[in-house]
Amino acid sequence: MNLNRIAAALLACWALGAQAQYNATLLETSRMWGMVVADFDNDGHDDIFNCGHDANDRIWYWTAGGYQPSSFVFANSDRHDCDAADVNGDGLLDLFCAVGAQEGHGTGWNELWLQGAGGTFRKSGNFGAEDIYGRGRIPVFFDLDHDGWPDLYLSNQSTPRLTSDQININHVYLNQHNGKFAEVKTVATGENGFRCASKGDIDGDGWDDLLVCNELKNGHLYLNNHANDFTELAAPAISSWRYAELADMNGDGRVDLVVLPNNNRVQIWLNTGVAPYFTTAALDQQLPNASRGSAVGDFDHNGRTDLYVVLAKVDCLDTLHDAAPDVVFWGRPGGTWERQTLPQDYAGCGHLAATVGGDQVLLQNGGTSYEGPAYIIKWGDEVVTP
Repeated sequence: MNLNRIAAALLACWALGAQAQYNATLLETSRMWGMVVADFDNDGHDDIFNCGHDANDRIWYWTAGGYQPSSFVFANSDRHDCDAADVNGDGLLDLFCAVGAQEGHGTGWNELWLQGAGGTFRKSGNFGAEDIYGRGRIPVFFDLDHDGWPDLYLSNQSTPRLTSDQININHVYLNQHNGKFAEVKTVATGENGFRCASKGDIDGDGWDDLLVCNELKNGHLYLNNHANDFTELAAPAISSWRYAELADMNGDGRVDLVVLPNNNRVQIWLNTGVAPYFTTAALDQQLPNASRGSAVGDFDHNGRTDLYVVLAKVDCLDTLHDAAPDVVFWGRPGGTWERQTLPQDYAGCGHLAATVGGDQVLLQNGGTSYEGPAYIIKWGDEVVTP
């Protein structure tokens, strides 16, 4: 069954005053924990992998006629979020997926899937980052040692284990250039949070730095010290971080900090280029509902960076009906943003978002314990008036 064709009738389309029109096209309905947006088949277009507690995890490939599901299905597991990189240097993107450990009471082997011919994947063994006692949550490929090979940061939900030798903390693994990894202890190793994790060059030195969300307090910003370790940077923003990402929000070439604190606010901290880099929030607004995730791109095609924020009502897990409008902050001259509410009425609950192709949003309304739809949201060619 071709869900793209079924959903070709636009599920949502509103004229938003001076804004561009948008539509949402159904991709699939499933249980979801995370997502990967990457060009798996090297055709120059983003493909999509909605991953999670689902027996039908597969890559959706871009085609001129819409996204098409791969015939290859990944074996079912307690799969959480995944990330993609060419781990073994063969020119094909591979997948690493964090796997849970039965709520901290059992074991779970993380997965490394090596891509082969024809869009098939082979599950690797003894690759060095299985972390069987970790409650795997979010993996991030980044280049710690600046050698051009993808290293790995892995976050875990660090609840206590039965014995002291059952380690359940965040880890850093160095790529050994042979499809395997070896752990290296760093400042970012330990019980540092699991709500989000991402990379970016905060200090502009060309080396990958890290961001990690802590569910109980402010997140962490780790600056690469060029010696296989980090220096922690004092993190701004109020409350604990539900979600955060690093992105250039004002077009000055420096990555800025977008934060969704747990008190239902949204913040953008512009990078000053000088330590401590994030000193004043250029945007700090209250949101009407709980924020879940965000995506950054030029959605209205005017050359400025926009921010899409996913919202969900507190009772949505009881109703599995998402009537909470998401919000877009449209980029404006001078590093400012204009807020726009997007009326929505979807099944499931607002969960996560990612940017596809630089100008579209992948919106997940499925979650870790319930099925829900995933949509591709796209705006028209109309350019927003500056």
